[in-house]
Amino acid sequence: MLSERNRSAMPSRRQVLAASGVAFTTGSLGSCLSKVGLAKTGELQLKAISLEWQYGNQTYIDQPLWIGFDHGDGRIFGRYDPAFVGGSVRSPDDIVVSEDRHHKLSARFTVEYLLGVCGKNFDSSEEGTGCLNTWTSRTDFNRVQLDDRAEVRETNNRFDVIDVYEDSYTIRSTDVHTFDFAKLHEDDGISADGW
Repeated sequence: MLSERNRSAMPSRRQVLAASGVAFTTGSLGSCLSKVGLAKTGELQLKAISLEWQYGNQTYIDQPLWIGFDHGDGRIFGRYDPAFVGGSVRSPDDIVVSEDRHHKLSARFTVEYLLGVCGKNFDSSEEGTGCLNTWTSRTDFNRVQLDDRAEVRETNNRFDVIDVYEDSYTIRSTDVHTFDFAKLHEDDGISADGW
């Protein structure tokens, strides 16, 4: 049995937990969230930027960037318009939207960022594999790339990226093309000169 004198010299259980809790929590929060079912881990299979705008009493929605990854054959595929997404596509597996580009797009459009994640945790059955494509913040969109695995939490039809496991997959080929988003939508109020 400890005397009162020795007991006061020892840190309390709360003090020990508080001192170690910050490192413990930040290092393992993501995996803990997965274990209790609050977060799911899967492979990133899609990144897209969606734009919404009004013209002639009509609402339009389309994507100037839509790039996917087929993990089975290691192929990245899709298309983007460099005039709209600027330097966001550094390479097919490095897609990052700058704050300046976001503000430029937001001045004319409602901008949404989409991630698609696939894995066994995304299916309602125990054995199946499913996918979920949903919105995320620009920060989380930038954080995860097509050759990564991500731990995500889905709340109110939005992903929060909890953790990223970088370079989890091998890219064997790419089939990514540029296109002219303004030309595609010239009848919908988009012009290359001043969108």
